[in-house]
Amino acid sequence: MKTTYEYAVAINWGKRKYECFDAFAKVADIFTLCDGANSCENSGKLAIDLAHSFSEDVSFLDSGTIDREYAISRIVMDIHETYALQKNPGASTLLSLNILQDSYEIVSIGDSYGKVFMYKTDGGWEETASIPRDIDYKGCPWQLIGSDVFEFVHYHRFSRDHLACVFLMSDGVGGFIKDSDIIHLLNKIILEKFDQTNLQDIVYSLVKISEDRGSEDDKSICLIFIEKNE
Repeated sequence: MKTTYEYAVAINWGKRKYECFDAFAKVADIFTLCDGANSCENSGKLAIDLAHSFSEDVSFLDSGTIDREYAISRIVMDIHETYALQKNPGASTLLSLNILQDSYEIVSIGDSYGKVFMYKTDGGWEETASIPRDIDYKGCPWQLIGSDVFEFVHYHRFSRDHLACVFLMSDGVGGFIKDSDIIHLLNKIILEKFDQTNLQDIVYSLVKISEDRGSEDDKSICLIFIEKNE
């Protein structure tokens, strides 16, 4: 498939209270961000393994698979069951973007932040989707891969009929920024200048904003600019 996107990442950046439990993997056109639970000492290693194993397994799916939601949910469940058989495996979120020929899909488990911004026909950017987060009344994740509780996968598919920017963020970033912060940064870039350098500037700016607002957690973000399918 012809490359029709640009991306930038920052993983485990800035000052932190905990030790580098976020992980990122890119396999083919699949981007996966995992945030290991700080309460489990093995969660950092699990997050690294999860990001890579999930991305690789999804990359083997036939692009013509009719029920992709079921197929991907089955992949996640099989990985979870493998971890569940281990002693003290740790636990982790999973947030992943897969770019297909005429669409893109986002998969999520846990409390990470997935957001989609599309370019309006009259100019400017607007948020068009925010992926549900699995949090309880205390603001804590109620389901994680590898934990005692894992019930279902959030699966969303979007048509590539508009220019889009997808943000995958751990809660160390997503919990401290506003949609207006993102829109302000996106609107500063001339559309024809959306390249890796400009995307990286946005990523670093959002990490800095989250740190200035008091984030002490691992701060990780992946930003993907997806071209419209012609």
